[in-house]
Amino acid sequence: MSWFKRLCLFLFGLSGVLALVALSLTWVGPWTTQARSMLEIRWYFITLEVLVCVAGVGSLLCVLVSLFAPRNPRETVVAQVDGNQITVTRAAISSQAKHVVEADGTCIASSIWVRVRKRGNVRVRVRVKPKKPIDVVQRGERLYAELSEGLSHVCGDTVRSIDVVFTEPEQSDMPFARVETEEEVAPMHREAETHQSGTTGAITVPMNAPSPEMVVENAEPEAPELMVERQPDAEADATTSLPASDSEEE
Repeated sequence: MSWFKRLCLFLFGLSGVLALVALSLTWVGPWTTQARSMLEIRWYFITLEVLVCVAGVGSLLCVLVSLFAPRNPRETVVAQVDGNQITVTRAAISSQAKHVVEADGTCIASSIWVRVRKRGNVRVRVRVKPKKPIDVVQRGERLYAELSEGLSHVCGDTVRSIDVVFTEPEQSDMPFARVETEEEVAPMHREAETHQSGTTGAITVPMNAPSPEMVVENAEPEAPELMVERQPDAEADATTSLPASDSEEE
């Protein structure tokens, strides 16, 4: 039922109840005198007239719908052969639709609504409940094609519309997909890079045995000290070698 029909039905029902109560109080009850005196007030009388008119129009529409609305017969004519008619019942159409939906075992036909006319014009509406989460678009297109083919075996060319409505699955075992914001993703990436590279900021933290590059880097600050220790030895060698050269010349 659409929102407009629901609104009209609500206004019709409310107007009928209020008008019935207001008019009944003038005849029966302990406040008959007060109710009759209220009719002399202009705004109360106009309001009551409006309520009675709305209730009357709604009642008239209900009578007309009950008389002239097309009924939904139990069977419909699907073909004519040599002046004879071939009919099929709504129960047969509903059974065929249920068989097509539940053929592969992935879905259940929770409810099937079939509307027919005396001579063709079949409309089918199926509520499908998957047993597990599925791709609704892909499965819906395939199911629509299967229903069109399956119902054509029963109804022929009289099928005018097929509506498929998917409901929530029985087992929701798929993980909930949550969209992470940039503020949540950035710390996770930094933590992952820290675990992978073993670094935190500009300080290098070895995870296992030290690599050759790290040993060389640690040895570089000691190189000037070694040079300073070896420099006096070199000068001593130079000073001791000079007298030897002079003795040879002599």
